[in-house]
Formats: sequence, C-alpha cells, structure tokens
Amino acid sequence: MTRLTRTHALAFMVLALLVAAALRLPDLTAVPPGVHYDEAAYGLNAGDIGLRGERPVFIPSFTGREPLFLYLAGGMARALGNTLFALRLTAAFVGLLTVAATYWLGREMLADRRIALLAAALLAVSFWHVLFSRLGFRVISQPLLMALAVAALFRGLRGGRWPWLWAAGLLIGLTAYTYLAARLFPVLLAFALLPLLLDSDTRAVRLRQLAFVALVAFLTALPLLGYFYFNPDAFWVRIGQVAPGENSLSLTESLLRAFGMFFLRGDPYLRFNLPGRPLFDFVSGGLLLVGWLICLWRYRRFPYDWQRAAVLLLLLAPLVMILPTALAVNEIVPSNLRALGLIPFVFYLPPIGLIALLRDVERRFHRPPLTRAVSITALFILLVGGVLTQHRYFRQWATQPDLLLVNDGDLTAAAGWLDGTLAALPPGERPTVYVAAVHYRHPTLAFLSANYDSLKWLPGGHALVFPATGAALYLYPANSPAPAWALPYLEAEGPPEIVSAANGTELFRVYRLSAPPQLPPPAAEPTPATVPADFGGLITLENITTAPAAAGESLPVTLQWRVSAAPPAGASYATFVHLEDLNGHRWSQIEQDGYPAEQWQPGDVILERIDVAAPYGLPPGGDGLYRLRLGRFDPGDGARLPRVNATGSFAGDSLLSYDVAIRPGPPPDPLPQPPYPVNEAAVEGLFLLGYERGALAAETGQIIEFALWWSADRPLPYMTLGLSLVNETTGVAWPYGTIQPFYNLYPFSLWTTPAFIIDRQAVRVPDELPPGEYRLRLELLDGQQQALYATNLGPLAVSRTERLFELPAFNYAVGALFGGEIALAGYSLSDLETEFSGKNSVSTAALELVWQAETQPTADYTVFVHVLNADGTCCVWQADAMPRGGAYPTTRWRPGEVVVDAYEISLPEGAEIRDYEIEVGLYVAETGQRLGVVINGTMVGDAVVLESRP
Repeated sequence: MTRLTRTHALAFMVLALLVAAALRLPDLTAVPPGVHYDEAAYGLNAGDIGLRGERPVFIPSFTGREPLFLYLAGGMARALGNTLFALRLTAAFVGLLTVAATYWLGREMLADRRIALLAAALLAVSFWHVLFSRLGFRVISQPLLMALAVAALFRGLRGGRWPWLWAAGLLIGLTAYTYLAARLFPVLLAFALLPLLLDSDTRAVRLRQLAFVALVAFLTALPLLGYFYFNPDAFWVRIGQVAPGENSLSLTESLLRAFGMFFLRGDPYLRFNLPGRPLFDFVSGGLLLVGWLICLWRYRRFPYDWQRAAVLLLLLAPLVMILPTALAVNEIVPSNLRALGLIPFVFYLPPIGLIALLRDVERRFHRPPLTRAVSITALFILLVGGVLTQHRYFRQWATQPDLLLVNDGDLTAAAGWLDGTLAALPPGERPTVYVAAVHYRHPTLAFLSANYDSLKWLPGGHALVFPATGAALYLYPANSPAPAWALPYLEAEGPPEIVSAANGTELFRVYRLSAPPQLPPPAAEPTPATVPADFGGLITLENITTAPAAAGESLPVTLQWRVSAAPPAGASYATFVHLEDLNGHRWSQIEQDGYPAEQWQPGDVILERIDVAAPYGLPPGGDGLYRLRLGRFDPGDGARLPRVNATGSFAGDSLLSYDVAIRPGPPPDPLPQPPYPVNEAAVEGLFLLGYERGALAAETGQIIEFALWWSADRPLPYMTLGLSLVNETTGVAWPYGTIQPFYNLYPFSLWTTPAFIIDRQAVRVPDELPPGEYRLRLELLDGQQQALYATNLGPLAVSRTERLFELPAFNYAVGALFGGEIALAGYSLSDLETEFSGKNSVSTAALELVWQAETQPTADYTVFVHVLNADGTCCVWQADAMPRGGAYPTTRWRPGEVVVDAYEISLPEGAEIRDYEIEVGLYVAETGQRLGVVINGTMVGDAVVLESRP
C-alpha cells in the first residue's frame, strides 16, 4: 500500500466504528451497575422534554444544566420509553458520532487522512471516551459539537464557502447548550484563529468570514444568553460551587495535577476512571508530547493561514480545555468529566508524533513505507487496543467491588424491590414507606420506581418518623445505614431483612413496625423550658433528652416532635439548636431538616437526633451553666416559627433547655491559635495562648466581652484575675476588682488538667469612667492579691452615654408601670404625609414613646407596638424591638432615666392613624412573657391602648 486512498480510509473507518460500537453498546443497562443520582436526574429531565412537553432553554434544577443532550435523550425516550436503556443508548450514539466526526475534523483541519484515521482509532478504543459513552451524561455531547463546529469552520475557511461558515456558526452556538466547560470553547477559537488576521492580503475577507460566523453563533446562543441575563444566579451557581474555597487546593497544585492526568496520574474517582489511571499510557502519552512539540516547531512553516490556525488550535487546546478541571480546585482534581472538552483535539497529537517518527524511520532505513506502517498501526490500535479496553472496562473497572455502591446501586436495587413488594399487597394493607438517603427525594428512585410519589424521605439519617396510624416500613440503603441511636426503635419488633447483590455486597436493610415503639419518657423534673411546647400550632415539641459530652465532642440531643396540623403548601421549617452559656454567648449552633415539612401529616411522631458541637475550650459544668436554645425556622428567610401558649398567645420564638452537662476533656493537639496570640507562660504550668476581643469602642454602661485562651498542664493554686482600664494619656488605672475565670464560675484551683479553656468574660464599662482612650489590662493575682503576671488585652475607646433624667414635653400622659420596673410616662402622636411609590401609596404617622426607669431593669425587654385591626386583632402594622431600634437595651438604663423611643408607622393608602387603636407593651423575647401593667395602683393587664387622636 503506497498511499491511503479514500476507499482504504472508508474501510478503516467502518472497522473503527464497529470496534467503537462493540465497546459502547453491549449491556448498557447492566454496565455500569446502578443508576447514580446525576444520571437519574438526567433521565427525569429527558422525560420532561420528551414525554411531558417541556421546552427549556436551560434547566435550573440540579445546580443547572444545558439541555442539548437532554433534547436528544428526550427524543429517544419518546421512541423507546423513558428508561435507562434509552438514556444510555443516546450517549452511546453520540459517542459513536464523535468517533466519526473526529475523522472528518482531521481531514478538514489537517488535510491528512493518516492523522485523521489514527486519531479516530485512538478515540474508538479510548477507555476514557468509552466510559462516558455508556453514561447518560450531557457532557458526552460537548466533544461531538466541538468537532462538528471546527470541521465545518475549516471547510468553510479553506474554500470560502458561506453555507459551511453558517453551519460552523450554528454549531458553535449550539455548543453552548452542551456542558458548562464548553463556555471556554469560544476562547480557544478566538486565540486559535488569530493567524487568519495576520496576512494583510486576506485580512478583510477573513474578518468578514469570522464576523459572519460570530454573528450566527451569537444569534444561536442568544436564547441561552438571555436566560442568563435575566437569571444571573443560574450562570454562576455551579461555578461558585467548584471555585476556590477555604479548604481547596492551591491553583498551582491543581494545575500540576491537571496536566499530570495526561500520562502520569489521572482521575482518582472510581465513578469516572480506574482510580489514578492517566488518559494516555506512556507510549501514547509520549507520542502526544512529541506531537505537541512538533506542532510548536513547525507552526510557522505552514504556507496557508488556515493551516497555521489549525496547528495553533492543537497547541492551545490542551492548555485551555484543561482549565475546567484545573480551576475546579474545590472539587476532585483532576476530573475526567470536566476534561472531556479536550476531546477530540488531543487525540491528533499522538498521531502527529507517530507519523513524524515513522517518517524518520522510513527516511533512515527505507522501510517500511510510511502508509503501510500507518495502516498496520491503525489496525493494531483497533484490534489490540479494543481488546485491552474491553478488558479494562468490562473486566477491571465494571467489576470493582465499590462501583455498585458508588453508582447508587443500593437505591437502584431498592426501587425494584419496593415496586415488587408493594405491588403484592392490597392497597389498604400497604405500610407507610420511609426511605433514608443522603439526598432528599433522591432522583434514582424518582426515575426508577413506580411508587416514588408515595414514599416518605429521611434525608441524612437525622430523624425517625412513626405514622399516626398503620404499619411502617423503613428502608436504609448501604450508603445511608440506620444510625446507631435509631436501632432500638427500628428493631423493636425484630431484626431487619437484609438484601444483598449477587456478589455478596449488602444493598439495603428493611425494618418493619406495626405500631410506634416505646418512646423515651419526659424528664421527671421539667426544665425551665417545660414541654410540651407548641410551635405555630403546627408542631409540638413533646420531649428533649440529652447526654453529657466532653469538650471537643458532640452533645447528643434527641427531640420528640408531634405534628399538630399540616403546614402550608411549600412551607419549610428546619430545626435550629444553639449551645449557649448562662450569659447568652453562643458556643456552637446547628441547623438541620431531618424530616421536611412538606411530608408532615397530623399525628406523625418525629424523633430527631441532633449532634451539637461542644467545641474545644468549653469549660466543664452543668446545673444551668449551659443551655440549649431550640426551635423551628424557615431556611428561606430565617423567620422563626413562633411558640404559642395554651391561650394561643405568643410565647417566644425558641425554647430553652438547661439539661446540658459538659465533662472535662483532653485538650486538642495541636492547640488552636486565638485571634490575638500572646503565647506566654503566666505562672508555672499555666500559659496564656492569647485572647478574643469584642468591640474596641464602647459607651459608659455598655457591656464589653472578651475571652482568654488558657492552657494548663498541671494542677493550679488559688488565683484570681484582676482587670482594669488604663488611660492611655494619664496612665491612671480604673480597677474592676478581681474575678474568676468563666464569668466568675470556674476558679483555677478547680481545673482538671491538662486543660485548654476559653475563659469568657463580660464586664460593664463604669458609668463614672471619663471618656478617653484606654487599654484593657489583665493581672493574675495570688491569694495575697500580689501580681504574678500582667499583660494588655488591647485598646478600648470610651465615650459617654448621654442620659436624660427629665421628662420632655409630650401630647398624652399615660402613667403606666410595667413589671414594677419601667413606666410609660406618655407619648406623642402625629400624622405625617402620604408617600407615593409607583402605583401604590402609604400613609405614615410618627409615634414617640416616653419611658422612664423606676428601678434598675433586670432584663433586656422588647417593646411591642401593634396597630390593631378594627376588630381588635393584630395587626395593621407592628414593631417588635428593643428600644431605639435595638440600640439601647433596657439593662443599660439607670433608675430615673428617661428614654424617648420613636416609631414611624405605615398605614394603608388613605388611612389616618385616628382610625386605629395602638397597643403598647413590654415582654421577654425568650418566653414571650409580657410585663404586667399597673395604672394608679390597679392591674390593668399586660398592655396599654393609646388614644390615637393626634
């Protein structure tokens, strides 16, 4: 064979496609095993398009998806049914077309049948491409569209054919609808086509051609661009997820890993690779490097501008299209999935290197003829490479023990088991089915199970639910095993049924209950936050149980809820739990939604397990030293579900439980560093690691908070802490006196050592302190009050609190005393004006409440101002906040002090404040308990109604 004719090339390509089909088509539903979350989600999207008439430009669900592949899969679903076979068959056909397009692209871009044929042969037996051609993922469409687009572009550029240029623009625009990484494709083209503009003789023609291509591409992509313009979050959401984060790789390390995937070490993720296997072996990888260097060396030798553009494209493609995996530093790096945009361009580089070597051998030894050597090599690649790839894919990768579970094979099997089991039962005897899964409403079951709509979900294994009536069945897949805390309840009526795969891999366990098991009894002595506690009339907290925990561990909290009423449609109420100390400092918090509200049914009992972090540094103790603040909130806007008492009145937005005990625990190794390090030995065996500071400026009477980070390695003697504020100008110290660690509650002499303690303190700036610049000074004193150690804890700028002790003029006197502590002396009320905003308008009124402290207030009270409806119910308008918009808590007030609290009330259009009653009062935010009101020595309730005639 002296030359490779079109007939020879056609025969070779038929063989290449047959080999490619033999690798891509057999056992599509069985290999790979299982149906992963992402693949099932694609199946659902394809069904929406093919069977349910949706026509999206972009699919915002599942972090956002470009739809071109899903339209192809939707068409296949319409023809064959929305099945796994139809979805994967679509990907296999796209993969086969990509092999054929690779040959065409090589012919158009390089005008060399030998390189095109070798590249197509390499792609046909590529383990990398075979794997993705057998998965129903949209990414498989990206290489095909890029190959077709560039082939049409170069055919149009070589012959000046405008229909081909139009097709190129259309295909470039369609590439934007394939996959996220395709957004870099126009960047690659823009740089690669620069040689077309360097020749002054042809520049004008090339500019018109490229402008035409760009215009067609822009118009094709315009619907998608318009979607992103009106929905910018859809463009950025997935980019933000893979972008650099706090614990991500450095960009340098990520780039090195990404380039190493060519022939050193590849994707470590079993789902998309034999872990660590590079894209090319050492032979083909070495030829790839040789080919790239040859392109670089010969770049300027090509006479035609389109040839230089083609070579530059091959040079730049590995550098540009590797960026989607190199820049995804917050995810797995390298990633075969994100690097698929390298196909088909990198598959031309090994043939270029090989032909250069064969040509050199032919020149030196005059045998074998180059064309014959290429033909033999192509046959070798297809036959031997095909056998090796078949072995690697079907015998090595597909039989990996972990692949079944990595690919959600447990839920795949559960779908068939559930359908068979439930179909065998009469409708009236079917239990309520609860399925645990990492993800709520897992797409694998949605795609595969006919009973999906009747399933209840236990995401994350954080909750266990018992229905109000009837039997229950609980299915725990291998990827979401039943948590240890739930086993006593699940196994109350017997051990589980275990279902395993043919290879012995456990797939899932099934637990059955005919009735709710015995639940933990309520505490014998109710805590200050007694249960049951009704939240919003929707759900009641019936019991709280905790167990002691050491610092550095998790504090186990089990909440027993009972659903009172079905929540509003679309409502979501997650649980929040805050671990606080007696001073209100929040040490840790957690929010979780163990059983989403849209599944609640009246009578359901929900056991929710929450593991609250007990952070290192937490001083040990119990007996009210710590408390849990818990409740329900809407994750969308943060609004808390209110507690209501037996009369339906507001009782706070959370519940406090003091059943918390923290044990001493070993210190962490290494010790953490505080925000302001000191790292000094205070006394023998006691080290001050540093400190935390709150505000660096304060007014007199305001509380300042700070924390000392201590480390102790031996028992400590009796010592105290001395605090003072030292004036920066005069050096005069203003002493606070002596205190003990942790709000004066945990003396050094009681420490269990070795210990790491975060010693939180809260002190009030004295009212008598002159304004100025101060330093907070700390001394460690022995039993005789002698200083053992001293250090500075940073600056504090002090300003004077302006206090008013004389009543100002006001329009209406009230003379109401709230809780025996704070009097409402009077108020002023006036209409303001109507404000217009577009088509709407509101009327406003100004209200000034004049308060006076009768004694020192004992708590920070919340003021409520309610403009009542005509029937006396709340509310046309309301405000609930500490005085002066939360800026002046009542504990800062002094006996006799007067505080003017202003509000601007908004009313409906045309309304006047005289048309409404205004209710005013004070309450404790934590409990909703209102302060009683006394007027002229007579108790009149828990609020006053103001006259509203200005």
